[in-house]
Amino acid sequence: MITLAYQGKSPRVAPSALVADNVYLIGDVEIGEECSIWPGVVIRSDTTPIRIGNNVHIEDNSVLHTGTVIEDNVMIGHNCTIEGFIGHDSLVGNTAALMPYARLGAFSTLAAGSVMLDGSEIPDYCFAVGSPAKVHSKIDPDNPAHRARTVGVYLHGMRQLADDYRAQGIWGRA
Repeated sequence: MITLAYQGKSPRVAPSALVADNVYLIGDVEIGEECSIWPGVVIRSDTTPIRIGNNVHIEDNSVLHTGTVIEDNVMIGHNCTIEGFIGHDSLVGNTAALMPYARLGAFSTLAAGSVMLDGSEIPDYCFAVGSPAKVHSKIDPDNPAHRARTVGVYLHGMRQLADDYRAQGIWGRA
């Protein structure tokens, strides 16, 4: 991983986080425990702090910038752009985007390719799709048909994959 200080602030990464060698962390970035940050990710804090909670998995080539806050137990797919708030236990599908000050509620899913515009909000327990993203339906965590729209299955698999990478020495700890 490549860490760079900006305006006297340096990235801080929990010891249990797994960060690929070609990830860029710049400025006031904090990454929590049991996270995995995959190849090509750029997390650039040059205007406001970026806070990433525990058990957050950010897949290849995603970019985080501008006041991003991600709570615990979140999965972000490949090639996402994140410049907003993501509530705990949420999922952001591949190529989705949260523009500045967008807010994705807890236990929610933003479908692949969807875009949350500046300042928009998706409430808790919602499945949102489109550009601009709109609530498609509520998520009922007790409904087996809704499980594919929740983050739980993905988080378990990503944690296992990250542990396998660490065990094989593919890339190291932060």
